[in-house]
Amino acid sequence: MRAVRIRVSSEPPLVDVIVAVHNERRPVERAVRSVLCSQVAMRVTVVAHNVDPRVVIGRLGTLAADERVRVLQLADGVRSPANAFNFGIDAASARYVTIIGSDDSLQTGALDAWVALAEEHRVDAVIAPVIRDDGHPVPTPRIRRGRYRALLDFDRDRVFERTAALGLQRRDAVTDLRYTEGLPRGVDQEYGIRLWSTGRIVFDPAIPAYREHADQSDRVTHAFGPLIDDFHFLDGLLEFVETLSPSLRRAVIAKLIRVHLVPAVRNRIRSSALRDDDLASAAAVLARLAAVSPDATGLLPLDCRADLDAIRSRSAAGATAAAQRRASRVRTAMPIRARWVLHRHAPLRSLAAGRAVMRAVARADGARTRPDGGDR
Repeated sequence: MRAVRIRVSSEPPLVDVIVAVHNERRPVERAVRSVLCSQVAMRVTVVAHNVDPRVVIGRLGTLAADERVRVLQLADGVRSPANAFNFGIDAASARYVTIIGSDDSLQTGALDAWVALAEEHRVDAVIAPVIRDDGHPVPTPRIRRGRYRALLDFDRDRVFERTAALGLQRRDAVTDLRYTEGLPRGVDQEYGIRLWSTGRIVFDPAIPAYREHADQSDRVTHAFGPLIDDFHFLDGLLEFVETLSPSLRRAVIAKLIRVHLVPAVRNRIRSSALRDDDLASAAAVLARLAAVSPDATGLLPLDCRADLDAIRSRSAAGATAAAQRRASRVRTAMPIRARWVLHRHAPLRSLAAGRAVMRAVARADGARTRPDGGDR
């Protein structure tokens, strides 16, 4: 590990922005350019992770000459984004840190707004609104409508629905947190849930957003491998989940099944990528999650029941039928345990909160971009 290029700005940074590059084809210049538009004192650390730093500097072009930009090399031979994220955090010295994917970007004014919100509320983290390439906002965190710009409750505001720590974190609040190293996927699961459950967190759907681009075909999180590889993150995460109250354990485990396990099977079926041993792995993961909270499946939508039956019986035909079945509004909104229909972690209220967040983010984004096209 060695520093390839370091420039020191005349003004101490308030924010250290970490951009990890794992592939020389990544449009890192787009990410860095979007950050350098900020007015707040900041420094961009581009981590060339198992990539020739000279190639990264070449991609940056004139941006590499900016005194706020430095390129650091991490050559560890490990295909895991966590290693580069932690390396960047260790190299940070500012009050706040933020991590941006090398193929993503920030809307104009995002970093300034995030810092202003953090300073106003003296929080440990600001959760950023996320907007995808297709213009659709991500419907998390699924917080109560009256809690916009207010301190969030990990349980009542369903903050665990967003584990990706996209946004801003106070550096001294994450001193003891690290992304789980060595994993191809799920490196942010334990980091995010520990931060949300112990820190002072705020979210405002009206502030400029994090832009998630999907124009790179080699994203680690989009590649299919053995299904079991998607769940190595459980080793550390479940140790922490087991310390939560029974109701929170149930909600978090239900989310892991709904957001991670069921889609892991469905997506492989739809892409004809389901391996012979994937269903066996899925059954083992489901049993492991159920051992932490046996009644968690009751919070899942009815639409997932056929998937769970197929996973338990390791039936490829059943899993295929479940993946190909068209979802209905009723089966999506109703929980498997009917008496929990109005539970705050059951689909009806949780989905409604997510839709409200999406509308608020979209409304604010439209107001920002209407005059001149803005960031679109």
